[in-house]
Amino acid sequence: MELPVYKIVVNEDDDTGVDVVSFVERPAIQKDFMLFNQQFVEPGAKESEDEFIGRCIPYMVGEGMEQEQAAAVCYSKWQSREKMAGEKISIDYDDTLSTVRGKELAKELIADGADVYIISARNDKEGMLSVAAELGIPASKVFATGSNQAKVAKVKELGIVKHYDNNADVIKELGSVGMKFESYDDYPEAAKKNAKVALRWAEENGWGDCGTPVGKIRANQLANGEAITRETIARMAAFERHRQNSQKELGDGCGRLMWLAWGGDEGIAWAQRKLQQIDMKQAYSVQDEEKRIVTGPAMLSDFPIYRFDNVRGEYYVTFDAPTIWTIAKKFVRKNFYKAVNTDHETPVDSGVHMIESYFIDRERGVMPPKGYEDAKDGSWFLTYLVDNDELWAKVKAGEWKGFSVEGFFDMEQDDTMLIAEMREIINLLKNFA
Repeated sequence: MELPVYKIVVNEDDDTGVDVVSFVERPAIQKDFMLFNQQFVEPGAKESEDEFIGRCIPYMVGEGMEQEQAAAVCYSKWQSREKMAGEKISIDYDDTLSTVRGKELAKELIADGADVYIISARNDKEGMLSVAAELGIPASKVFATGSNQAKVAKVKELGIVKHYDNNADVIKELGSVGMKFESYDDYPEAAKKNAKVALRWAEENGWGDCGTPVGKIRANQLANGEAITRETIARMAAFERHRQNSQKELGDGCGRLMWLAWGGDEGIAWAQRKLQQIDMKQAYSVQDEEKRIVTGPAMLSDFPIYRFDNVRGEYYVTFDAPTIWTIAKKFVRKNFYKAVNTDHETPVDSGVHMIESYFIDRERGVMPPKGYEDAKDGSWFLTYLVDNDELWAKVKAGEWKGFSVEGFFDMEQDDTMLIAEMREIINLLKNFA
């Protein structure tokens, strides 16, 4: 099922609203937010729904899920596959698809039903055709454009919705379509130790019915300190779903063993932070280095921000356009222009000045800045003049990457999401009737 969505509520006549704008490393606003859409088993290209569900549920139970939870995840995965079917996704070749992890990515996308292309800046596509054949990608979907500029143009011409590349300039030009292809090995030592504990226990006692080839491979990767891709990190982050079984003793079911195999508490927490960091685009841009001006979004209208707490579990929060307008009015009426801190902790007493505050309104001709073309009407953008030498040095070094607002808010659940969830439950019950 979809995660619940809560709308932020701000009233004109109480203390709710924004009090401070913070310069932060990882703002909640991300240009390309990804939820836990990577699961641990994929529908086959010719597999029916019944065949997949019958295979998926035992697989998920083996990874440590309870039966009902496994069923919910498997049905969700099938629905995601149907949504992805036919989506055009492209991958660069050199240092991307040419790598082992690049091929694994392509196989996962194809298994999800995506229409995968190879688009490279090479002058000749002959050297790429053997890999395309290996992956089952037709030669007609392999392009050698001759330059990165032409590659960007080809991606746009074909209507590609996501392009994986290792070239930062290409990613920037493609905006929300561009996805950086990298691998990472900076997970904590504790995650490696947790994986080693799982492997030692399995060596002494056997895996039994626990684990799958994927889970066992993951344990070995982490134990050996191997670099892993964003897709693997997303799978680790998604293992949060198993936390309810993570505190059992080893040998009491599969939950504890597989939790450790996927990095344990430290590994899962790192993956969640890392996933946000990877998916986040530069949340503000240096508009004029000489003048020390930075511009970026304070709030994006209707943008889903992932949250987790012990009461609600996983959920999204959103700010709609009228709420953002109310927040901004209260902000200026209270004269909070100089209310700035860093990382929601350290006040900045001088040298930072707000010089612009505006709302996207296409009818009035107020358009989003470059890089934020997909921002909806009602989104709130800010521009600051940074005279503070220490803060400016950290902005240029990339230590502070964006704005994050802080204040007091109420929440109410989006009824349209509740209705959609009830319909899904009814449909699931019909399938079992």
